[in-house]
Amino acid sequence: MKAKILNLKSPDTYRENIDIAAQALLSGKIVAFPTETVYGLGVCADNNAAIDNLYRVKQRPIDKKLSIMISTPDEVKKYVKHIPLIAEKLISAFWPGPLTIILELDDNSTVGLRNPDNRVIRDLINAVEIPIASTSANISGRAPAIDAQQVITNFSDKIDVVLDGGPAEAGNPSTIIKIFDDTFEIVRHGVIEEERLNRCLNEDCFSIRP
Repeated sequence: MKAKILNLKSPDTYRENIDIAAQALLSGKIVAFPTETVYGLGVCADNNAAIDNLYRVKQRPIDKKLSIMISTPDEVKKYVKHIPLIAEKLISAFWPGPLTIILELDDNSTVGLRNPDNRVIRDLINAVEIPIASTSANISGRAPAIDAQQVITNFSDKIDVVLDGGPAEAGNPSTIIKIFDDTFEIVRHGVIEEERLNRCLNEDCFSIRP
């Protein structure tokens, strides 16, 4: 059975389609959605069976963690008790936006968090009332999908719902960084360049927002 494509262009059906996708997530299904960078695939972050299925569909190595999409910057506090100053500065400057920040947890494991600058995914998170474990909508190692049709081409009957919000805005993935006390390491280069990150930390973060 092919994925159901839900068009989000009409205001009359927008909320209904968000709710359909939310119910799919809550029932353990995989949903594709637009972000400000590329299209993503997501499942409820508290559903281990759905997460395992997402790894299988994506053909993603199990040692590569999924990112957690949160609807507001304040939700980072649900995961991390002590937020390093460097992370606070970058969150203030670039969230919501295309920056995934990997932070260390109390048990020495890590979590990658992102607060996306896209109405659709934030509305979806709020509708399910659960953070969404997410990855880009492509088979591992291949180019990410930038529109709903590419998602269908990549996955066809392997996912359940595609929220069609038109072409993704940036067409490139988010930048992923890992925080180490008072510095950071770029794990994946993306929309936000290293020079902008360094300028934020060395100057006034708020003066460099696009």
